[in-house]
Amino acid sequence: MQKKKLGSLKFVLKLLPAVLLLALGLSHTHLGQELENLTLDWRFQARAKSDPPAHPKVLVVGIDEDALAQFGRWPWPREVHGRLMTQLANRPPAAVAFDLLFTEPSADPVMDQKFGDGLALLPSSITAAAAETLENKPKFTAEYAGNTKAITRFQGDPARLIGNDTGLLPVQIIAESSHVGFVNSPPGSDGVRRLLPLVVRCGTHVFPSLVLQGLLQSEGLDTDAVEVIPGRQVRVTGPQKTWDIPVDEQGQMTINYRHPDSFTFFPFAGLVALLEAHQGKEWPKNFPPVEGQVLFIGQSAAGLSDLGPTPHSPQTPLVLTHANALSNILSQDFITHSDIRIVIAAWIILALLTILVLRHGAIWLSVLVPALMIGAYVFAAFYLFQSSSLQLPVVWPVFGFILVQGGSMLHRLMIELRAKSRITGMFGAFVAPQVVKQMIASGEEPRLGGHQAEITAFFSDIAGFSSFSEKLTPERLVHLMNDYLTEMTDILHDNGGTLDKFIGDAIVGMFGAPLAFAGHAYHACRAALLIQKRQLELREKWRKEGDWPDIVFEMQTRIGLNSGQAIIGNMGSRRRFNYTMMGDTVNLAARSESGAKSYGVYTMITSETKTLAQGFKDDITFRFLDRIVVKGRSTPVEMYELVGFTSEISAETQECLAIYQQGIERYLAQDWDGAKALFQRSAQREIHQDSNPSLVMIKRCDDLKAEPPPQDWDGVYVMKTK
Repeated sequence: MQKKKLGSLKFVLKLLPAVLLLALGLSHTHLGQELENLTLDWRFQARAKSDPPAHPKVLVVGIDEDALAQFGRWPWPREVHGRLMTQLANRPPAAVAFDLLFTEPSADPVMDQKFGDGLALLPSSITAAAAETLENKPKFTAEYAGNTKAITRFQGDPARLIGNDTGLLPVQIIAESSHVGFVNSPPGSDGVRRLLPLVVRCGTHVFPSLVLQGLLQSEGLDTDAVEVIPGRQVRVTGPQKTWDIPVDEQGQMTINYRHPDSFTFFPFAGLVALLEAHQGKEWPKNFPPVEGQVLFIGQSAAGLSDLGPTPHSPQTPLVLTHANALSNILSQDFITHSDIRIVIAAWIILALLTILVLRHGAIWLSVLVPALMIGAYVFAAFYLFQSSSLQLPVVWPVFGFILVQGGSMLHRLMIELRAKSRITGMFGAFVAPQVVKQMIASGEEPRLGGHQAEITAFFSDIAGFSSFSEKLTPERLVHLMNDYLTEMTDILHDNGGTLDKFIGDAIVGMFGAPLAFAGHAYHACRAALLIQKRQLELREKWRKEGDWPDIVFEMQTRIGLNSGQAIIGNMGSRRRFNYTMMGDTVNLAARSESGAKSYGVYTMITSETKTLAQGFKDDITFRFLDRIVVKGRSTPVEMYELVGFTSEISAETQECLAIYQQGIERYLAQDWDGAKALFQRSAQREIHQDSNPSLVMIKRCDDLKAEPPPQDWDGVYVMKTK
């Protein structure tokens, strides 16, 4: 009655991995990422009132409505910018960075000259560039960047960075009077720029962004001080200080947005007036000094184009993205991401507590407690972000809590409907169907440990697979392997085999476990023959498709089989394990697969497998290959080639096998010349003329004739390699 009312605790616990995988899967979808970004924006907004001031070295000069009223419609004559530069030269900032593009020459060249002259008066100035696709433009070369040198200390492939082969660069006189910083900042799908490239590819070169250039110039450094490790960090090394900036695989840093009010703003017109009014005079104490600071100049007027959404506002001057990024770097004020393992562990603990309440508590507690759990987690996420800029994932844990609550309540209300389907529903997607059936029969979860059973171990591998990797693009290689592995695994399963694992192109499987059945060796041999046959059909299929290189049409698979006792069971760690096999039987099957190449065959099996297979059904032909001692073993093993189904073997091949067997008899009798003559005859009838057992034995006869074994030789050959 109690079981009928509440169900098995064991079943409820099995709910967790499925929910966790589903919730984690959501975090990798477009919807999940958009929702997570939305919660991140809420966290930015929630902490805005307590945001500390931006780094005092970062100032923003906004081209606002007053500036447009004073200096006219945009774009201005460039002498206006030159005028500001001339005034700033009297109180030189550490760097002046323009979040403005000056890529087209002015109608009056004098305007560009005045601007360039003003820039030249400053210790350091930075003008904007952008890597973009431009028609009828030559590919970018380094000399276009004026004084700016490319970054040479870069690990990885620059093609993965944000960038292009062509770019918008400042006109020559401006580029020569300043340094160039790239302002590429692709927005997310919602238009918000959460990531900012610190390095940008233009042509074949890697250049600093406006932000990184601002750091370099303000510290008196050049690009030689920069080391880029995509996916890890951009490191800037100065004489007395080093800045490590975390970046993603595309060289982008996550902007830790502080509220716009955290920054010191100068209106453009106001700064010009202030500088002119106090030329040669003491700087007023109620204004922050500009000397020694980094000034970002950009548009802030509502009618101009360089405004867009940020976490704080749908219309924010985008110059603030650059100012925020540099302030983050100077203050080492980065967003840090929580260790996913810790988050998952905490989620599991809270989920278990929720399940216990749902299992034993009153109905009202089943609603209240999960809601409190979710509320507590969300509060922790907001608090940690506000206090230390630590970003906890919110969407997938909350989604997981909701699923746990819903699933557990449904389980409680519908206990009579789930019976045997509980294990199938939770584990059917993760383990082999046979394992699921055993679990249903035993009513137990997978656990560590195992048992000994007689099986046939199966190993297959594509010959010369490394050449495929060289000839095919990653996408084509994956497509080919998916096609191949699907077909071969289907044959394995159709013949009663259990897939153990894929190791690259290799397939590892077993016959006779987890469910023991008679004829496992025969079914393994049958599967191997059908795989070789199906591979011929696949090669013809790929040839007809007409878009594969020749190497695909020559694909060959080597297979090794061995039968015997092995340890079978769920093996691994307590949190992660899989149903697998181990033992000497398994090792010898692997050696059989790798050793097949030495004998010029594609399927090699042991005498144990041959004997068991023939005892079950005698419709397969085998060929004796050798009696060997493989490396690492002391006991000799007889090895055989799996030739084919007897009814399908041609008369010529049957004649070849008969002559070959006569050669083996002479070989074991140490009649090297007689054996060699027979092997030469069988070699002429082999299917594969370039590599086959007859050719191997011809060379063996020559070797043993040159260095004969002792008179009491038992025909055993010792393998020197695995």
